[in-house]
Amino acid sequence: MLHQNYNDLFHSSLEKYTPISKATFSELLTISTLKPTEKGEFLLHTGQTARKIYFICEGIVTSLFITQEGGTHIKNFFLAGNFAASTVSAMLSVPSSFSLEILEGGFIFELDFKRYKQLILENEELKLFYIAYVEQKWIIENERRQISFATQTATERYLTFLKEYPTLEDRVTQHHIASYLGVTPTQLSRIRRGL
Repeated sequence: MLHQNYNDLFHSSLEKYTPISKATFSELLTISTLKPTEKGEFLLHTGQTARKIYFICEGIVTSLFITQEGGTHIKNFFLAGNFAASTVSAMLSVPSSFSLEILEGGFIFELDFKRYKQLILENEELKLFYIAYVEQKWIIENERRQISFATQTATERYLTFLKEYPTLEDRVTQHHIASYLGVTPTQLSRIRRGL
């Protein structure tokens, strides 16, 4: 039953971008493996070449990298219903510039990237999904985030974070949120008190 629920979530998440027939979704499932995850587990380490992409069914995955000062910076949080990957690494077969870590255990679908791309090239529905997904996630949302981080104050970034991730504040540590916002935990405490 649990497996079916995750299949349904996977299918409905794809359909937010374009209709996907049951036949096409079944093809996608043939290259997908459902796996449990545990907090603290790494799906990918910085410097490894990515060969997989992941669809999150349950839990939290984060992408993070080490700054020049030696600190950790969280690039993104990935929640249920979203894909996580070091896509540039997988596409170009180059070492990843960031890691993927499980912050909250759950379940993911693991897909071999080359087989996934081959299926996209062969299937018109998946091709349309891929285009719509790339436009939304890589272009629209990424540009908005870059602009907000360049123009907003730390308080405004925090308010944007709460809007984008309304359920996340109680599920990750203050340190994780501060790392994502580019502030220290102490600065984040001050921001919260100020609000």
